[in-house]
Amino acid sequence: SEQQNVATIGKIYEAFGKGDIPYILGQLHDDVRWVVHQESFVPTAGDWSGKAKVPGFFQAIGDNIDVTAFVPREFVAQGDTVVSMGDFDFTVRNSGKTAKSKWIFVWKLRDGKVSSYEQFHDPAMAAAFR
Repeated sequence: SEQQNVATIGKIYEAFGKGDIPYILGQLHDDVRWVVHQESFVPTAGDWSGKAKVPGFFQAIGDNIDVTAFVPREFVAQGDTVVSMGDFDFTVRNSGKTAKSKWIFVWKLRDGKVSSYEQFHDPAMAAAFR
C-alpha cells in the first residue's frame, strides 16, 4: 500500500540519521537502480546501481560531507512510487564550505523493497563543491 511504502522510506531515512547503512542495504533489491543527478564533480554524483555499488555512495558522503541537517519534509505516494522532498544542510570537508540544499528523491518499490532511487538537489549542492 502507499502508506506502507511511505513508512518504508521513512524507516530508511531514520536509519540514515543513525548511520545504519546495513539496514538501508537490506531494504534494496540486488538490482536496484541508484542514480544521483548532480554535476560530475560532486563526489556522490553518478550511477551507483546494483546493491553492491550502493555502499560506495554512502562512503562518498562519509568521506566528503559532514551532514548538519537532513530533514524530510513531505512525502507524495502513488502506487509503488514515493517522492520525498526536504532540506539538507552540510559542510564540505576539504574546503569547509557550508550549504543548505533542497532535495527531491524519487523512490520506486517492488515487493516492499526499493527497486529504484533517484536523487535531485538544487544548485546549492554543487556550488559547495566548486
